[in-house]
This record gives sequence, structure tokens and C-alpha cells, in this order.
Amino acid sequence: MNASSIAHQAKGMHASNLLNNHYHHENAGLNLPVLTIYDNGMIRSCSKAAIELLGCSLDKLRWRHISTFLPQLADMAIIQSGQINPNLRFLSRIGYSFDLINIRGAHIACALFFSEVEHFDRHYLRVIFRPVEHQYLSL
Repeated sequence: MNASSIAHQAKGMHASNLLNNHYHHENAGLNLPVLTIYDNGMIRSCSKAAIELLGCSLDKLRWRHISTFLPQLADMAIIQSGQINPNLRFLSRIGYSFDLINIRGAHIACALFFSEVEHFDRHYLRVIFRPVEHQYLSL
């Protein structure tokens, strides 16, 4: 899939659609492991690919803190002064490899990408995972 086809498929995606319905971008061929979290780090929703990567259902993911799967975030403020922690934003931009631990205890190196989503005046964060291990490169 080239960049122009992704841009065409992503056209018309609104923040509210992306927040409430991960299936929209999955159906567009953008099957990415994605979590939506509250500003306190608690998981709100996730994509099918994230469910597969983390190894459990949405019911078991919802209301867990993101540090359950990304222990490096346990002692780090995700939000500072109402915005994404500048250190996390920097690590995201350089493709820093975080250690994701799924529910079965498997360690998976992932680059994380953070974006802010606003919906009905509520602030959420979208966390996109890009596994860097060979068996997950096709996700």
C-alpha cells in the first residue's frame, strides 16, 4: 500500500469516528495496534490488532493502566500541563523501542506513537504500536 492510497483511505476520517470506532480505519486497510487512553493512562478502547498483540479481550484491557503492558511508563507522567509529556513525544518521534509485555508475558519491542484526540471537550490519547520484531512486522 503506498502513501497516496493510505491518504485516500484516511480521507474523511474524523476524530470522533477514530475515537469511538477503530473498525473504520481497520476496514480501510489500516489494521494497526491502537489503544485509546484517558489522560490518566487508563485504557478506554483498542483496535482488533491491539487485542491480538496484547493477547486478551477488550473487557480485560479496559480500565487497566497502560503501564500494565508498558512498564517503562509506570513512573512517567503521560500528561504534563494538559499535553503529552514532552519526553514521550520526543521518544515517539525518534522511534524509541519500548518493551511491551503482553498478557501471556511475551516481550515485544515496539515503537510508540502518541496523538491527542478530543471528543466532546474530553481529552484522550491515541497510542499506536509498531512492533519491531520480525514476526510482527506485517501488522
